[in-house]
Formats: sequence, structure tokens, C-alpha cells
Amino acid sequence: MKKLVTLTIAASLIGFSLTSQATENCPALNKIESSNGVFRANGVNGEWLGVLQGIIAEKTTVQSFEGGLAITESQSAPIKFQYCTYRVGVDKTLDMRFIPKNEKEFTIQTVGNLWKEETGPFALIYKVCEKTAPENCKFTIRQ
Repeated sequence: MKKLVTLTIAASLIGFSLTSQATENCPALNKIESSNGVFRANGVNGEWLGVLQGIIAEKTTVQSFEGGLAITESQSAPIKFQYCTYRVGVDKTLDMRFIPKNEKEFTIQTVGNLWKEETGPFALIYKVCEKTAPENCKFTIRQ
């Protein structure tokens, strides 16, 4: 009986750990829907949302993926996801942000070797994923 209780607790903890560390990626172009300048896409464990600024054409579509951006204050600090950027129309860019289902703050861990480090202002470290398909810019959510 004691082994059964221990196994049940261990399975519950593993399940909790897996749900709190869902893997996401910037949404594919064909997964992004738009209505009146509001763009959205479903994520694995949340929703992507972006709002286009300025005068909006009636039929505005996402043309291409520019890149994903996350920042950290140091090599040992948590990484904070910022947005995925897309080219919309001829001259506009759209930043899409990820909103987890539970709407709590989160940090990320980048997945794969496509995220490159760059030095940003104020001693920030940028994690940039670009020159690839948006689905390749993967990260694990940590809450």
C-alpha cells in the first residue's frame, strides 16, 4: 500500500512538472487569424495575440516571419519571452505575444540551437531566433 501511495505521488509530481513546462513555438503564418487589425493564433498551452497599429486595410495578412525575441539580465537569470515579429502588408510589423491559459507570468528556456545571443542595451542579453520558419523558434515555458 505504501508503494502505491508513493507511486501515485510521484506520478502526480511528474504530471505537474510536464504541464508547467509546455513547449511552444512562434506560430506558423497559416495558423494566424486576423480581424480588424487583431491577430491571434492558438498555442499548445495558451494563445498568441498581436494588435496592428495605425490605419488597417480591410484585408490584412501576415506576409513573413521576422524573428523571435527573449531577454535576460545575465547568464544565470531567468529568460523572459518578449514576442515573435511578423511582416504584415508592405510596410508594417506585428509583434505577437504569448498568453498562457492560466494567464500567470512565466519565464522560458530556449530549445535548440537557433536562438542566438546578442548584447543589448543596459547590459541585457538578447536571445534572438531569426532566418528560419517560426515553428523552429521553440521554447519551454516555466511557471
